[in-house]
Parts: sequence; structure tokens; C-alpha cells
Amino acid sequence: MSDPEPVNDEEHFDVLTKTGQKTGLSKPRGDVHRDGDYHRAVHVWIFAESTQELLLQRRADCKDSWPGLWDISSAGHISAGDSSLITARRELQEELGVILPKDAFELLFVFLQEWLVDQNPLSSDATKCS
Repeated sequence: MSDPEPVNDEEHFDVLTKTGQKTGLSKPRGDVHRDGDYHRAVHVWIFAESTQELLLQRRADCKDSWPGLWDISSAGHISAGDSSLITARRELQEELGVILPKDAFELLFVFLQEWLVDQNPLSSDATKCS
């Protein structure tokens, strides 16, 4: 009896062109970061208009990038095939335990950023926070 093949449960991202269009390819998170491929992410900013306050969160100490630092309300990479709205809702629930209806979200802007991380390389082998 042969050993079963290992399961690769690493998240996959859609690979984009330099102008932000989908190429039709998706790759594992670690490969996308290693290869410098363009890919999508979302930021969720929770702002209380009545008090003019912005909710920030402190990143976990075990994160592979900027551990322990203050960050936006919620954020995450967009998994292959998902939309920004699906991802925004999922990340908000995962990170803050907040569940909001679709109409509670407002798309403010979309931007393309080239980001080199030679001073703080991201590792696909980082330990997940428990």
C-alpha cells in the first residue's frame, strides 16, 4: 500500500497583469509572493462618522510581516475566483468577529501598487497564529 500524497491546502491567488487584469492563472500564495506576481488584496476601514474615529487593530506577534504593529481595521488577500466583497466580509468576520450585510460595504477606490519587500521578506513558511 502506497503512502497518500500530501495535501496542499495553501491558499491560491489569481495572477494579474501589470494593469490588474486576470491572466487566467492561479498559483499558491507562497509562489505568488516568491515570484513577485501581481495579485489582489482588500482593506476594510471601519470609520465611525459620529465620533470621527477609525478602528485599528494590532497585528499578532506571530505574523510574518510587521508583527505586533498597528494596522487597518481588517485586510486580506483575495483567493482565486473570489470577489473583493466576498473577501472583505470573510476577513472582517475572521479577524474581528463582525458580520455585516453586503450593503454595509462601500467601495472607495482601487489602486495598483508595486511593492518590493527586500528589507522585510515575506515568508510562505511562516507559522500560522493559533
